[in-house]
Amino acid sequence: MKRNVTILLLILLVSVFAASCSSRLEDEQLSMVISEEKFDYAYSLLFRFQLMLNEERTISSGHIVWNVVNPTGRLFDPFFTELVFVPSEANATGFPDNIIVAWPYVGEHNFTEMRIDGLHRAVSKDSDDLLRPNRTIPLRDVITFEEFGLSYPLTVEDLVDNWEKVHALWNSLTRNERSTIGRFGG
Repeated sequence: MKRNVTILLLILLVSVFAASCSSRLEDEQLSMVISEEKFDYAYSLLFRFQLMLNEERTISSGHIVWNVVNPTGRLFDPFFTELVFVPSEANATGFPDNIIVAWPYVGEHNFTEMRIDGLHRAVSKDSDDLLRPNRTIPLRDVITFEEFGLSYPLTVEDLVDNWEKVHALWNSLTRNERSTIGRFGG
């Protein structure tokens, strides 16, 4: 009987220790997950992404990156521990393999400039511009760059260095405004 109690106590201690180790491992993995807000920002503003795939550096759009690094429904493969913003592709060299690097896309279509121009037009709207047709209720409040800690004109550097402020500005726009800027640049 005494032996059974000792074995049962030993099993209980091992179970508690294993559960503790498993919980710490899960906490470590969760702390390595890349911010969904940061990825959403880069995706919304059509940044280009560089990451290591199949032992090869790959440059891609946010849509492709999302499908590659999120195959299981988790935000990111735990191998990728950070998303870093840089001003241009030229600044994306020298990062470790576990870092995803993103920069504003200033390629042949000037997507970044279209986004910046669209933000300028959206912010410059006054109360009359924001009224729904045939209504007296505005679509949203008039906003200024200053209330987000930004100044006119926005630059590519603002998109990188002040991304949280620009993201807050972007999110203050109506869904329709963001969609219009997304499709046509504003």
